[in-house]
Amino acid sequence: MPRLNTPYWLEHAAVAHPALAGELEADVAVVGAGITGATTALLLAQAGKKVVLLDSGEVCSGATGYTTAKLTVGHSLVYGELADRHGVDVARRYAASNQAAIEQVARIVDEHGIECDFERASNFVYVESGPTDELEREAEAARRAGVAAELTTETDLPYPVAGAIRVDGQAQLHPWKYVAGIVGLAVANGAQVFERTRATGVGGSRPYAVETAGGVVRAEHVVLATQLPFLDRGLHFAKAHPTASYAIAGEIEAERAPRGMYISVDQPTRSVRSTPGAEGRRIVVVGGEGHKPGEEPRTDERYRRLEQFLRERFRVAAAYRWSTHDYVPVDGLPYIGRLTPGREGILVATGFAKWGMTKGTLAAGILTDVILGRPNEDAELYDATRLDLRRSARTFAKENGHVGLAFFRDRVRPRPGRGEIDALGLGEGTVARVGGKQIAAYRDDEGALHTRSARCTHLGCIVGWNPADRAWECPCHGSRFDALGGLVQGPATADLPSEPI
Repeated sequence: MPRLNTPYWLEHAAVAHPALAGELEADVAVVGAGITGATTALLLAQAGKKVVLLDSGEVCSGATGYTTAKLTVGHSLVYGELADRHGVDVARRYAASNQAAIEQVARIVDEHGIECDFERASNFVYVESGPTDELEREAEAARRAGVAAELTTETDLPYPVAGAIRVDGQAQLHPWKYVAGIVGLAVANGAQVFERTRATGVGGSRPYAVETAGGVVRAEHVVLATQLPFLDRGLHFAKAHPTASYAIAGEIEAERAPRGMYISVDQPTRSVRSTPGAEGRRIVVVGGEGHKPGEEPRTDERYRRLEQFLRERFRVAAAYRWSTHDYVPVDGLPYIGRLTPGREGILVATGFAKWGMTKGTLAAGILTDVILGRPNEDAELYDATRLDLRRSARTFAKENGHVGLAFFRDRVRPRPGRGEIDALGLGEGTVARVGGKQIAAYRDDEGALHTRSARCTHLGCIVGWNPADRAWECPCHGSRFDALGGLVQGPATADLPSEPI
């Protein structure tokens, strides 16, 4: 899988497993080797299932490798919203299941000695300036949900805050080290792992046939742990909408590094944490600047603002930068379980709303229990087939209205023509209309021009150019492609096709 920009977590990642060639049979085929898929593969292999784990790139090279890697129940201002929309009991179950996921990660790390920079830390949701009324309401809602939340103004940030919600007993880790570690454990328990193996479809009935360019895996159960399912029949592309976010990182002296995990309520959002670095120093990670993908022509400004924040607040220069897309569910809860009511053996997990370290882990537990036929008290709460328009109609209509508008708007809007393509500088890209076709054109650093169809290979929306990451991004459902059109992130399953001009 092409790698975008310079994500800190993937600095030492490399291919460690072969590509699939031929046909295999398994009890379970897991598609996607991020935290959700890798944890599911491990739990099922430990239960004696014959597991095949596939990834289109390398282990942890998807969204898990582009995260800030916090394990917390402090998901910004979530509990007041959940209680208002679903009731206090749902908010309580949400909090408990996420905390249980943190403890499960801690047990796996401890029992197997996984070296992944795992650290216990307190989580803070804070307001830097201005009124704290919203924060106080959220703290009360969190306490009603069973979270031991306390209001404070004391943090280890190098700048004062007006108020913060503190939750102890949380954690953080190095996501690639952790996922690579649990994949190794899965292999030790009999799982087979194949990298550079892109799944393109799931056919037939039990046993299902997971189709890839290199072969087929036939399995009684299929788990789609691909962030957003590439099978559209569950309509998850309509029930969860994409959002883009950015992160940067740089080295800092250990004594100046924050040890808590932070996310601001103030806008623009600022996410802050640190992680162990080389020679006793630490790496401070700052994230934020979220927006809808494919619609921001100045993504370089997003990084610039984060770099300014890092420099002014921590006196640190950025050495790493990365961005990713994640999916926000229309009713505030992730979708975990059966893809559709009629497909008992095809399971999904999506809609983690930027908190995939905990939700991916709790998803793995639910999916494992479903496959093993064990009861799970959270399965109904996160049922992936649900669509409760009583609680989500407004968000559902708004987000899908945006998709429809983008689909038609980008087909009729005026576009530059061949002249702008010819004028592209080194490393620049644009979408232009040539001969009635929408062209995604990119000129590489050697001056060669590369032209692809600008129609996303998922459902045909017109991609936009992200100059800072040198990527094409779909504004409808969040698929990403590198500058040469290679697929980076689904739900698309194919590269942008070549379109000579």
